[in-house]
Amino acid sequence: TALLDFLGFSEASSQADDATRLKVLALLQSLADLRGEFDLQSTVEEGNKTSRIKPAISTFSDHIVISFPVQRIRDELGTSEQIASFFIRSQFLRLLTGIAAAALGIGFLVRGGATIGKLYHARGVVFGEALVDAFQIESRTAIYPRVVLSNKITSRSMWMDNPTDIARCADGLYHFDYFKTLLFGAAVPGVSFNETVIAWFRDSVALVSKNLTELEASGKLNELAKWAWFAREFRSGLERQNPDLLKAFGISVDAISWPK
Repeated sequence: TALLDFLGFSEASSQADDATRLKVLALLQSLADLRGEFDLQSTVEEGNKTSRIKPAISTFSDHIVISFPVQRIRDELGTSEQIASFFIRSQFLRLLTGIAAAALGIGFLVRGGATIGKLYHARGVVFGEALVDAFQIESRTAIYPRVVLSNKITSRSMWMDNPTDIARCADGLYHFDYFKTLLFGAAVPGVSFNETVIAWFRDSVALVSKNLTELEASGKLNELAKWAWFAREFRSGLERQNPDLLKAFGISVDAISWPK
């Protein structure tokens, strides 16, 4: 179970112009369109089982709850928890990347908490200990725009067996590493993919630079710390991309003026 929150949403809700409010509404509606009860479908082809895993998604105000039924996925796939965790982490990271890219496009950062525990999430209702745990991590522990994992995940060796989608910060907390995939999660594959990615990158760099400058000048140190943390992680994610791929898109990390 993961709970996500848009940082700065409350202030923006009262101060944003109509265009920004409509963009926020469109993002939440697009997420609402994805919601539904767990939908696992599998077929057997030449002895190999392939499955489609669909999470349950609920939105309320600026919060998003995403959950996967771990035991049910294990039973459906007929496999170990380690394999099930790979499917869950992979799909959640794709969702998180898309949400974070869309949120940044309208001026927000994403923060959250993720855990494993009992949860009821069906027919428009979500409650349980996992929701409380994820909320407490998001509101009290994560601090920066990251989705922090609880010890109920990190204590399970099968979930932490050299995962490339999880990173550990200097403060000892683990979080989903969506920063490397953020750039190319900003657009849906298609005819205008390249143009959309380039435009998103240009606008995002300008937005981050503007916020860093204005927040420092206005003395809003709490907000500044979050945007500065994000700027460093975003740069790091770009630096870990294939340089030839970035070059093909005409994107240069050296062009970013943010402090390292």
